[in-house]
Amino acid sequence: MKKLILSLFLILIHISVFADGDIDIPQPADLDLVEEKLLLKAIEDAQAAVRTSPNDADVWGQLGHVYLSHGWEIPAILCYRQASVLAPDEFRWLYFLGRLTKQRQPEDAVKHLTRALVLRPGYTPAHLYLASALRILGKLDDAQHHLARAKHFQPDNPFSELWLGEIALAKQQMKLARTHLENALRLNPRQSEAHALMTQVAIALGDKQAAKQHAQAARHPSQYNELVDPLWWDVLRAGVTAPLYAERGRRYMSEGNYASAVAEFEPLISDTQKDIKVWFDYSVSLLYTARHREALAVLERILSLLDKDIEVQKAKSIDEIAYLKAQAYNYIGQIYYEIGQTAAAIRACRMALQLKKNKTDNKSQGQLNSSDYDTFFSNVHANLATVYENTGQLGEAIQHYQKALELVPSHLPVHRDLAGAYWKERRYTAAEPHYKQVITHDTTDAQAIYRLGLVSLMKEDYLEAVSLFKKVIAIEARHVRAYGALGVAYQELGNIPEAIGTFERVLELEPRNKAALDKLRELHELK
Repeated sequence: MKKLILSLFLILIHISVFADGDIDIPQPADLDLVEEKLLLKAIEDAQAAVRTSPNDADVWGQLGHVYLSHGWEIPAILCYRQASVLAPDEFRWLYFLGRLTKQRQPEDAVKHLTRALVLRPGYTPAHLYLASALRILGKLDDAQHHLARAKHFQPDNPFSELWLGEIALAKQQMKLARTHLENALRLNPRQSEAHALMTQVAIALGDKQAAKQHAQAARHPSQYNELVDPLWWDVLRAGVTAPLYAERGRRYMSEGNYASAVAEFEPLISDTQKDIKVWFDYSVSLLYTARHREALAVLERILSLLDKDIEVQKAKSIDEIAYLKAQAYNYIGQIYYEIGQTAAAIRACRMALQLKKNKTDNKSQGQLNSSDYDTFFSNVHANLATVYENTGQLGEAIQHYQKALELVPSHLPVHRDLAGAYWKERRYTAAEPHYKQVITHDTTDAQAIYRLGLVSLMKEDYLEAVSLFKKVIAIEARHVRAYGALGVAYQELGNIPEAIGTFERVLELEPRNKAALDKLRELHELK
């Protein structure tokens, strides 16, 4: 009944808008309540363009974008519908019509999106929204087909796997459901819907332990990987209110376009701005555009808000405030390190770690995610270690690398950096297990393999040394030091011909290599 009423409502509006050839433009129901001058101006300009060029599909589409970007879906639908009448072979307008009607009018959405995909068969979001409408209508086999197509065109989108898993579960195909849902979680580990479905699958398959783990994970709020949808970017660009500036800024950040992100955040920055996330995103964008002094000023502003602003403090728990302050100090440390003020960088990182100590003393993580919390402070320890290492304070550096690994034992770059610090101190056996961790996960790290080969030489494990040096050479065919070390290993094994051949290869790469010349003279005397 609700769908029927909505359909009649849209038809009546459509008639009133376009009856007798009048250009009576659809208006949002609550437009009289809008106070934002920028938004009113954007609406006025878009409507004026329609009055000037009523037969231009693009101006109707742009008005639809303005409406949709600010949450007015029904008038946006009318604009896109008129655009599709004026340009029936234009993919965009059919796509937006299908996207907006998939929930309330799935039958119409199926028609729009099916027509759209005839025009552009490879557009992944259209397949996903069509699958969504088909699922609502109970046409699961058709939905599966379009989900498979979406997966084909965009293999890293997690929604195909999630919904394929949901359909398989509905069909009682438990093992297939588990496969799809595992893939969805691999692509998007914190999608609570996938964990909730995996709980049902695990129970059905009799795996109580897995069911318990997924049930616990499902309690956390979902964190989505954003669907890549270039046409939605056109909608976002039409927005002029603060949330849309922030959304555009964050999208630019995700693309690594920090200069454009700064331009989006700047209109939001004022003495009345209390959104800490906006301040943080602005500071990070400034940092990555090398505007260090401005970024420092913004981070100091964040600390001031967290320390003194009653409104901000009421919105956050004590633990959240401490965590946010730690993040600010960590960025401050990064900035000072980049501009060469290492003492200030060390002080800032230590301030961040002091906040971790306070957090530990409270023995409560509140609403903070434990994994994110540990990862963050592991990074702070690693950042501080880097500063110490680059100022020659290897003992302090090693301590902080170790603390970073205590929090996140699998943090591969920290294993690599800690091994390097040990190597500088000539603590080769201490470096060995960390280099082994590195090559377990990265079999192409030539430096780690080479240094493990040197450790094997020191331990007189010459066969292992030969194997490792050969791996280095397979990765880097001109690695002179690996050839030299391989020649030494062959010599120690008594394989003089191979040793000679290896040192001759060194001379091919470096004709004046004195060590290789001396070794060749020595080896020829042994023959």
